[in-house]
Amino acid sequence: MNHLHHLNATCAVCGEACRFTIPDAASSVGSRDLDTRPAEPLRSTIYAWVKRCPSCGYCAPDPGNAPEGAADVVKLPRYRWQLDARRFPGVANTFLCWSIIQEDLGTPARAAWASLHAAWACDDREEDVPARICRKRAADLLRRAWEKGERLAPGAGMDEAILTDLLRRAGRLRKARIMVNETLEQNPDPIIIDIMRFQIRLIDAGDRKAHTVAEAQRFRQPVPL
Repeated sequence: MNHLHHLNATCAVCGEACRFTIPDAASSVGSRDLDTRPAEPLRSTIYAWVKRCPSCGYCAPDPGNAPEGAADVVKLPRYRWQLDARRFPGVANTFLCWSIIQEDLGTPARAAWASLHAAWACDDREEDVPARICRKRAADLLRRAWEKGERLAPGAGMDEAILTDLLRRAGRLRKARIMVNETLEQNPDPIIIDIMRFQIRLIDAGDRKAHTVAEAQRFRQPVPL
């Protein structure tokens, strides 16, 4: 169980004093999901990864700091709508607002990560339709990041693996299969090959559920006689 402590900050957008209850630092024990979501206990601290100023609604990992232009984004109608959109869980709204800030400031890779994290928050509430919306948004932002020469992850084929899982879990199975084929043609690292071959099995079965990297590696191993 994570111990909790308080974090005091002054909102960089409105100047109001904020106090947040957050867990102590946690690690991930076990295999990550195919979309990189960590295992417990880190997994359950997601509510604290991005925080919301209770006064102006500025959402950020550190509300005490704001990139240039963030205050203007916070005032936009679509940001104000997203802040308390009823179709999404509260934590997902917070991530999506941070995603909007990153998108409008021209950093689509960061915006994609935030949208993916919003999908995880939806998963935790078993909100399938909002989760699919968040994953579609993350997939679109990831492609926009590529157009700008940005990558989500440093390793070759890792972005493609993430995008494949985003597409599969969003129900875009045909597009997911195309991404698998294109990636395998590039002869990526063995771990990426394992993941993509496992994705083929999931796509063909119409499986949109969460699965782990460890499952993909076990799938590669021959069954002992």
